[in-house]
Amino acid sequence: MIRNAIAILRSGRVLGLHLVGNALLLVAASLWLLLPEAHVWQLIITGVCALAILFLALWLHTSTLEYAANPGPENFRIAFRPSFLRMLWLFLGVAVLFLLMWYVDRLTDRQYQIADYLYAKMPPSLRPKDGASVYYARLGVIISIVFWFLLPSLMLPLIAARVIGARVRAGLKTLIRWRYWLAMIVTVCVGVWLTTVLLNWKPGKSLSAQEGSLIFRMALGYLLATTSWLTTAGLLGYFVRTNSDIVGNSAPEPAK
Repeated sequence: MIRNAIAILRSGRVLGLHLVGNALLLVAASLWLLLPEAHVWQLIITGVCALAILFLALWLHTSTLEYAANPGPENFRIAFRPSFLRMLWLFLGVAVLFLLMWYVDRLTDRQYQIADYLYAKMPPSLRPKDGASVYYARLGVIISIVFWFLLPSLMLPLIAARVIGARVRAGLKTLIRWRYWLAMIVTVCVGVWLTTVLLNWKPGKSLSAQEGSLIFRMALGYLLATTSWLTTAGLLGYFVRTNSDIVGNSAPEPAK
């Protein structure tokens, strides 16, 4: 399991593609928002650019998941060969995941109402001394855990299974592996929690010191997030592939 994740991080081509490719995709998406839409030909260009950005993003991440199932220099070209079927599965899976995350995020709009309701329904002897704010804070923690950890951890094995050509059953079997959940806790803590803490940290008092710190923290946070995603891809590739008879019979056994 660990070797499979490390094998991806040790691949300079995969790591370089993500460090450079994701940054370029973010810049391209930002510039895309600035494209004018006053004329029909401008709308056409905007649509073509959007499709190009979407295609490159899907290609990069589907290829990474495919490579993660059997990481090795000899499999790089095959894994990173564009496959519209794999990209379609990733697109559909991510769309469902984002829809669920959007629904959970909407709960934050009613967080105060839910906290007040729970406080009102609680027996007086069990109500916290600090009032409904205690429930509000706890609800915020629960929503964050569901949003950043639970939903991705439940959906990613299913998405990865279809992307690499395995059955959904292989993804479902991954969900009963305690090592998978332990590994996901680590990657989410590093990729989400630690990155957020790092970006919110504001050292230095002078403007130049704060600017330099911001650039450094953004670069380090980007590196942590990229490393966490590649590690997650390696874990998904290992667990899904070892739980799949179809994929397991078509290639050598992955490193354990």
